[in-house]
Amino acid sequence: MSPRLFLACVAALTLAGCNQASADKDPAQTDNPDNPNYKQAQQDLDSNNPQGAVADYEAALTANPKLAGAHYELGVIYGSQLNDPISSIYHFKRFLELSPNTNKKDQVQTLIDKEGQDYAASLPNAKPQITADDMNKLTTENAALKKQVDDANTTISQLQDKLKQQPAVVAAAAPDAAAPAAPAGPKKALPVDPAVAAAGNADTDAAAAPAAADAGSGAPPAGARSYTVVKGDSYWKIAKKMYPGDTKNGVAKIQEANKQTMGKPLKIGQVLVVP
Repeated sequence: MSPRLFLACVAALTLAGCNQASADKDPAQTDNPDNPNYKQAQQDLDSNNPQGAVADYEAALTANPKLAGAHYELGVIYGSQLNDPISSIYHFKRFLELSPNTNKKDQVQTLIDKEGQDYAASLPNAKPQITADDMNKLTTENAALKKQVDDANTTISQLQDKLKQQPAVVAAAAPDAAAPAAPAGPKKALPVDPAVAAAGNADTDAAAAPAAADAGSGAPPAGARSYTVVKGDSYWKIAKKMYPGDTKNGVAKIQEANKQTMGKPLKIGQVLVVP
């Protein structure tokens, strides 16, 4: 074998070995083992605090949603410690999506099936046996809903970070509450035409005159008396009081002396002239 052919064979074998090693490598191991969230999550698990570990892994995923290892760990915690099969299935499925060549594929699929059966059995009026198709449909729908919630939370977190980075813009857009309002100046009176003012006063006096006449107010003529109308009065009753011996003529005298109120009903408090 020539040296050139020998070197070509060695190169081919080396490349094949590298490709096989790459295929065998678990993509989940590409997560940074020094990630502070991972370390804190392990400490929480050691302290029997699975909820704290979930928060740590979720924080890691918020920073990088493609951390397959975080999804795997969350699937384990939700399934084995928190009794939440839907969340467990969701994270296991996300793990398989991000790590299609993982050597844990069969193990994870078995866990997905188990969590699906546990969830189906927990439903009210659950069937004694549920088909694989029903279970897959159910778990897929719930996992999709879980993903939508997680995506929404990630979007909200990103928007909040952007708002924190732009405090100056927000402050500029807000009104200055400390700035005092400008005092309102006195209103200036508009100039009035003397002719218009005189006409207005004349109209007011003319309108007030009938009211005074209706009330029958004012001093009675010389030698006449006055009478203030009370409740239940009529011209006849008043004449009977003022002219007890000549009531009929008294009515005529009172009406004649108070021509301006004739034809109008008497009002309580109205002052009549009595000759």
